[in-house]
Amino acid sequence: MPAQTAEIVVSRFITLRRNVKAPWEARQAIKIWLAASDPVRDDVLQVVSELVTNTCVHVPQGPQRDWLKLRMGFGNGFIRLEVIDPGAPVPEPRFIAGQSQDAEAESGRGLDIVSRLSMRCGTYVTPRGRRVVWCDVETAHSLPDQEPRCLPTSRREVRSVGHPS
Repeated sequence: MPAQTAEIVVSRFITLRRNVKAPWEARQAIKIWLAASDPVRDDVLQVVSELVTNTCVHVPQGPQRDWLKLRMGFGNGFIRLEVIDPGAPVPEPRFIAGQSQDAEAESGRGLDIVSRLSMRCGTYVTPRGRRVVWCDVETAHSLPDQEPRCLPTSRREVRSVGHPS
């Protein structure tokens, strides 16, 4: 079932400054949010590092553009990660899952790693021009027994680039 109709309870979120420390800070947040014994913690750490690094490297700098937001939520059987940034002038994603990457290149494999470690992933642009890159990492977690604060997932311009279900 596509992520666009899944119920997700937002569990944690943080705003970080977009700089060379942001990937490390995002990993530290995940280490606080997920128990060391969680079987998918290493995958989540790798994914968040790739997504945050991508934002820091590829999103243009400028006034009031020095931030990114990291959100983590739970759905039935997956952890949702979202990285929100100020947006870029190119509205469409430039990554296609399964597209062969140059094995000798020093960069360019991050989103391929994300697509391989997640059950689905994608990107969309909000009405305010913010880009959201998201992925769902499969897990045995269920939704918490509490009143959910749902993260809407029926969004305009969702571009799914993950593995087929």
